[in-house]
Amino acid sequence: MNLLSLDGISKSLGESPLFEGVSLGIDSGDRIGFVGRNGCGKSSFLRVLTGGFEPDAGTLARKRSLSFSFLEQRHEFAEGETLGDFLYRGLSSAAGPLAARRGLLGARVQDHQAVSRLDAELEALGAAGVELSYASLCTELGLPPRDTPLSTFSGGMVKKAAIARALAPGAELLLLDEPTNHLDIETIEWLERRLLAGGSAFILVTHDRAFLDAVCSSIMEIDRGRIYLYPGSYADFVRRRLEREASLEKAESRRLTILKREMAWLMRGARARATKSERRKDEIRDMQASGLTRERRMEGFSSGSRRLGKKILSIRGASKRYGEKLVLAPFSREFKAGERIGIVGPNGSGKTTFLDLVARRLAPDSGSIERGETVHFAYFDQTAAGLDGGMSLVDYVEGHAERVRMADGSTLTAPELLERFLFPRAMHGLPISRLSGGELRRLQLVRILAESPNFLLLDEPTNDLDIETIELLEDFIADFEGCVLAVSHDRAFLDGMADFIVALDGSGGLAESVGGYSDYRALGGPRGASGRLGTAKLGGAAGA
Repeated sequence: MNLLSLDGISKSLGESPLFEGVSLGIDSGDRIGFVGRNGCGKSSFLRVLTGGFEPDAGTLARKRSLSFSFLEQRHEFAEGETLGDFLYRGLSSAAGPLAARRGLLGARVQDHQAVSRLDAELEALGAAGVELSYASLCTELGLPPRDTPLSTFSGGMVKKAAIARALAPGAELLLLDEPTNHLDIETIEWLERRLLAGGSAFILVTHDRAFLDAVCSSIMEIDRGRIYLYPGSYADFVRRRLEREASLEKAESRRLTILKREMAWLMRGARARATKSERRKDEIRDMQASGLTRERRMEGFSSGSRRLGKKILSIRGASKRYGEKLVLAPFSREFKAGERIGIVGPNGSGKTTFLDLVARRLAPDSGSIERGETVHFAYFDQTAAGLDGGMSLVDYVEGHAERVRMADGSTLTAPELLERFLFPRAMHGLPISRLSGGELRRLQLVRILAESPNFLLLDEPTNDLDIETIELLEDFIADFEGCVLAVSHDRAFLDGMADFIVALDGSGGLAESVGGYSDYRALGGPRGASGRLGTAKLGGAAGA
């Protein structure tokens, strides 16, 4: 059954077209992953589907009484708003009856007739079972009681609440914008199972390639203002996109060959040119204007790194508590040159604390952490902590280095480095506060290159980055000669970069396994490799 039909839909933002001439149908049962560069218009496209944005041209037809849920990328809530308030705000038409019903059920003397009337009203609104759905989803997601203020929630907990709000009504169509950001891997895998078991069609924007492969039956790409739909998995999409690009390049080569011949014909003297076919001259002008538009792409990340000495990082019996909560039980580890370690664990289990201890942002409650004299850290954190939003882009980079030595021995000025990573000169004087989330993350990567580090600390580095930039980061890590310690929920990223996985269990315990995330899971998780380690050294060969 057709849910949505788009015919010639176009949308611009200011003077810049986001997408043009989009015609496609979305049917029940469709499971579509939506990919493209940061800022190319993915979120705007979802808003057009919801009716939040009006298209500039074209028509959009929805199935009569279509029900849909929209999970936005960022979630705002009022001061004092509780989890319950947030959930029911997602059902504007049913929020009043649901609140009244909860009030009646909570009264000492219950008015059963009034409850029955409200039940009938909720049935008519299609929200009769939503109360039970909320309760079930909140339990599955480990959310606290519904009278808990959202101001006490972490980013991951807010995302879980938003997912519960989107899934509970059982909408025919789900529109999910970056659903995996800020979630731990366990919750991402739960969401995969939920989407596959549910009956809703969905379109989801995500950079998580493992998630795309697990749940999507087709991939939609926005590229240079055009939208393409490819049947199959993400891996199938990559192959078919390469075939499409090869076909475009072949057509462009043929156009240039014909244009060269036609221009030679056109230039055979003024007298002859005056008698030539006007139609043929028009065709030449059309050919000149129809060249393949190539988007400017980032060059690979590259940075000169400092030499690492024999002693790198030594952790001996380090532990950390927050009040009564044990975050990290005493653990020990000796780091070796070139190691690449991924850190995984539930939200709130201490992954960022682990990095902060290594970076000396926090002091351990017991034990010691010593680093070698030649070690130079670069910390790519989630929050851009301490970053001055009023500083210009170029001042931010020049604050770390005015000239940057690249891996091939060449040097770039700060403006040249910014341009290389798609920050044009017109942006260099802008305050950092004007950047989007993806642009800010990319700027932080530029700063890392400027520091020429030999030990990378990466906290959820793939959040807010598009797939192209993630793949460039993976290539950079593969060629990086120093150590890498990365917290991530991105399973494809962990499989590509990690030689070891350190798993935190949320109760202070740590365990290590050899290989990437898939190897860790094949061993049964933290107990399948080396078990809960507590005061023992982390890992076998790695910790020896």
